Amino acid sequence: MLPGLNILKENTNYFGIDIGTSAVKIVQLKKSFGKFELISFGSAPIPEGLAQSDSAVDVKRLGGIVKELVHSMHLVTKNVIVSLPGGSIFTTVVKIPKMPMAEVKKAISYQAEQNVPLKISEIKIDWQVIGQSPDTGEISVMIIAAPIQKTQKMANVVEEAGLDLDAIEINAIAVARALHTNEPLYMIVDIGTFMTELSVVQNGVLTLTRTVPVGGQVITRAIAQNLGMETTQAEQFKTKFGIDKDKMEGKIFKAARSILNNLTEEIERSTKYYQDQYSQNITLLKMTGGCSKLLGMQDFLSDNLGINVVYGNPWASVVHKPDITNQLNQNAADYAVAVGLAMRGL
Repeated sequence: MLPGLNILKENTNYFGIDIGTSAVKIVQLKKSFGKFELISFGSAPIPEGLAQSDSAVDVKRLGGIVKELVHSMHLVTKNVIVSLPGGSIFTTVVKIPKMPMAEVKKAISYQAEQNVPLKISEIKIDWQVIGQSPDTGEISVMIIAAPIQKTQKMANVVEEAGLDLDAIEINAIAVARALHTNEPLYMIVDIGTFMTELSVVQNGVLTLTRTVPVGGQVITRAIAQNLGMETTQAEQFKTKFGIDKDKMEGKIFKAARSILNNLTEEIERSTKYYQDQYSQNITLLKMTGGCSKLLGMQDFLSDNLGINVVYGNPWASVVHKPDITNQLNQNAADYAVAVGLAMRGL
């Protein structure tokens, strides 16, 4: 959540909107007797390149897609929470001496100026304490910086859709909330269209997040180039056969292997960094994101990383009608951000 846009009101009805690269997803929940209960969910495709465009015309078009989806879902509230992907923001973890919380804010402003490679006048800053040394009392703080241009664009999309913006936060926080379980330490691997977000959660607190340039479209392009086929056909082959070594004599897997190796190297780099910084060994990965559903992806990561890899299910803690369980489970990887946004504040 980014300061300046945190206007969430207690007991306000709202829903979460995940505006991704290829689709917009909406989820509305309510809390009943201490449990999350599903009210509504839905999605709509976004034309290629539209979500990345900053032009006023495309922002209007994107707002129109959101508006149509909201209308089709018959949602009665206009209050929404949206998120920004990891590629749009900058995060860093700093350590500051033990001090009264009233003074932490001033210290964070100074640390942001020193550590964020963006003009302070052009960004919004948020932060959260993620740990404290039991020996020195030194505080570890995650600083989150988002360009004002990106937050304003999201606000404009919401306005074009005829909705009221309650808050903006980052994808990683929303996903961590949606996939929260009792395991003390794990990494979330959110494999999207163009990027993968790696987030470490320790005792329910997001302690590390970074974005790497590996995603579904990157894999598709590698398949197309290495097998000499059109991108459309490569996407069809990837969707049907995944990266399973036993499919198509392993040709799809071999064509995508360099990209997949890049992904495992980035995950290993992050786990090693975390071990060096916090003396904690990550032994569990939770996969989510559209590309995580590729046939063979779970086995590939597990075999190459030598650790336990599972699918995160954002619907696991959400009460819903039994007759839609299969439908929810089939699209679980696509809805982690939207579910996490809908859970916020409940």
